[in-house]
Parts: sequence; structure tokens; C-alpha cells
Amino acid sequence: MKLGLIGIGKVGSQILTDIQYLNLFSDIVVIDTNEQLARGEVVDHQHAQGLKSTSHIRINSGDYADLVDADVIVVTASIATDPNLPDRTALTKGNVAVVTDVMNRIHAVTQQPLIVFVSNPVDTITYVATQVNDYPNEKIMGTGTLLESSRFRTLIAKHYDIDPKSVEGFVIGEHGQHAVPVWSKTTIAGMSLDEFELLSNKASINRTAITQQIDKVSFDVFHDKGWTNVAIAKTTVELVKSLMLNEKSILPLTSLAKNGRLAVSLPTLVTRQGVEHVFQIALDETEQQQFEQAQAYIQQTINTHYHK
Repeated sequence: MKLGLIGIGKVGSQILTDIQYLNLFSDIVVIDTNEQLARGEVVDHQHAQGLKSTSHIRINSGDYADLVDADVIVVTASIATDPNLPDRTALTKGNVAVVTDVMNRIHAVTQQPLIVFVSNPVDTITYVATQVNDYPNEKIMGTGTLLESSRFRTLIAKHYDIDPKSVEGFVIGEHGQHAVPVWSKTTIAGMSLDEFELLSNKASINRTAITQQIDKVSFDVFHDKGWTNVAIAKTTVELVKSLMLNEKSILPLTSLAKNGRLAVSLPTLVTRQGVEHVFQIALDETEQQQFEQAQAYIQQTINTHYHK
């Protein structure tokens, strides 16, 4: 199988590092407007193939013509990001132009691969990608609130001092400040949080504080480190693996909404063919209000920065 990776900045580089160890792809082609950077990243990764722990696969820098036989394309291409940006939507105007160019260049050579968008603001960018041309919409998706969901589980687990993998919970809405943690459906090993606290004698969790932390922690990393790349790369790689193995996973991903006016993150059944079903889940009153606010925020971003 073949992977196309468009954009080889901090996130793209980390994805390339992680994904070559999946042993899913025999070919990876890296595309970036900075061709020198792409060549350097490729050669650096090739040098690891002299080690017994690294599979010998073909990793090359190339151009869009090399995507003609790709199975999946991951797009991280973006204008430069600044840790001092107030919000991911500050990238919208520049990245609308980036995604429009990317989609037209892909469409010119193939309409077959699944396309996974990581570029921010990912909800708006995913929507724009579905509008540029007639590329099949079900093959276009964004990483959505996958990362927020992982952060959500990690924050809950830290409070209770347990393994995050024992927490069953997810986040929907916008990848950003309008992310909506679905507390009403969150459990620990099948137990409601109230039951778990009762049976474990753990202190009650502050849901408001956790909710406020979900997006804030990403900017904490941004300000301390200068960028975020490790968790989002791992998130993307796990999604790609699920798609290529046709695991039929249900994940909080961004795709074109039923009304066709925006893209938003909801639990989504994805297969080797792409987006198969989006679940319009029941929410409690607070969650429903927050979800509507998230949709309104995404819609405002689209209306402000994108004109067909």
C-alpha cells in the first residue's frame, strides 16, 4: 500500500516517523512546497533503515503525480503557525488557499485515495476540501476531536490515578475552544463516574475544570515547546491504521454535515471506503447547547473566510 504525506513540518515529520513503523505501507511519498526540506526529512528517515528494528520500505520525496496510486493521503500542509495565536481559526484565511490548491492538485491525478486532513482549523478546512471540486465527499475527513478525546480521557485518568485506557469517553464539536466533552456518556470500565467514585472512594471530579483544560492544555504545550506534534501525530497514525485495515472503527471525526453547510466532529463509522455513517447521538441539555454553539462557531469561521 502507498501513503501520500503532504506537508512535512513538525507534525508531518512526526507522522512520518511514527507511520513507517506500522509496516502497513511499502511506499511513502512526501510532498512539500519546500522541496529541500522534504528531501532532508526523507533521507534522515531512510538512514534509520540500516537498523534491524526498521523495515526497509520506499520513502521518497516527490510531487502530486506520485499520488496516482496512493491508498491514503494525509494533509498537514499549513501556513506558519505562531504560539501566540489566540485561536486556530487565525490560520483560516491562509489555509483555505492551501487546501484549495492541494485538493485541485490531487483531483488532477486521482480521485481514489482517502484524504485525512490535520491542517487547522481542521473543521473548516475539511469543509472547504469537500467544496473545491467533485472529489468524493465520503473519502474526505478530518482528525476532528480525536486528540481532544485522548486529552479528555487522560485528564480524567490523572484525577482518579488510573490508566487512561480504562476511561471510556469522547469529545465532539469543534477541534478547538468549542470542543464538547460528552460527560453524559463517559464511563470507567463500564461504571458511571458517580458509581466509580462511590466504589473506589475517589474524590469527586470537577467536570467544569476538566472541560476548561481540554483545549487549554494544547496551548500550554504550544507555549512551552513552540509547537505540538507528538500526540496529534499518534492520533493521525492510529486513524490511518484503522482505515487501511478496514477495522470499521467508530471515532470522533470531522466530516461534511448532513446539511452540507459545514463540517463538524461526531462519532463516525469509518471503513476502507471512507465515512460510512455519522451518529447523531443524544446529548443532555448542556451538551446539546454547547454542540450548537460549536456548530455556530464553525459556520461563522466558514462564512468569514471562505467564499465559493
